[in-house]
Amino acid sequence: MLGLLAVVESSPEITGPQREVISIYNDDFTTPPSTPQYFIEVYRCVKLDFGECSSSGPSTYPVPKTTNEIEIVVPDITNKDRDSSDKKKFYKYVVHNHTACQCGKLKYRNGRLYKTITNNEVSAAYFKAKFSKNPVNLIRVCNVCNSTQTRYKLHPDHFNVVLPSKYLTFQQCLPGCVVVKNETSNKQTSMLSGSPVSVPLTNDISCKAYDGAKTQQQGKNNPQNQKLKSLSSESPVGNLSTQGKKSWL
Repeated sequence: MLGLLAVVESSPEITGPQREVISIYNDDFTTPPSTPQYFIEVYRCVKLDFGECSSSGPSTYPVPKTTNEIEIVVPDITNKDRDSSDKKKFYKYVVHNHTACQCGKLKYRNGRLYKTITNNEVSAAYFKAKFSKNPVNLIRVCNVCNSTQTRYKLHPDHFNVVLPSKYLTFQQCLPGCVVVKNETSNKQTSMLSGSPVSVPLTNDISCKAYDGAKTQQQGKNNPQNQKLKSLSSESPVGNLSTQGKKSWL
């Protein structure tokens, strides 16, 4: 999907970066007020196997060795409602794409997910110059709601879990799509102490595009399911597909 992604590096010694779908704004798949939904594919360091690091203690995590930056510019969605004499607002966000991995402390990964920008507001001229270089926004891709997206999250007791289970893989429908079916199962993970720990993990099984009809979601009711329903009730996918640069200026 992303023409701007650099070729990722993998080696027999270290498990390479894995493809993941993320929000350009934060790691929670959410969208701040006054900005359009924007989701892209990137590569992230999330996997390590036994023997890949000289140390297997609680401070060992998969972290990026090298990265490249992906810059995205977006308009303030209230621009179209502003008076012609009012200044229109535009913003810049930068996401790190991991191109090679190594072993390290968690803080080195947390600091290489999203670039902190003190003031991310940019001029209309900057927006016009950079807009065409934006990576593909998955929310504008036809049939994106036909499949779930691969996501990763830290194990709830990640400090004490073995290397291969630091991050748990799960499937999630893109916000704006409707969750048709999901299920919660217990993922067995091994701790450094040698004892197994079961972690409840909810996966979306099927999605569909929002068509205005009320969908009876299949799956057990639990807090995570309710959160997924809330995410799926955000602006339907496709609402922004016909809105080009000119409509924001």
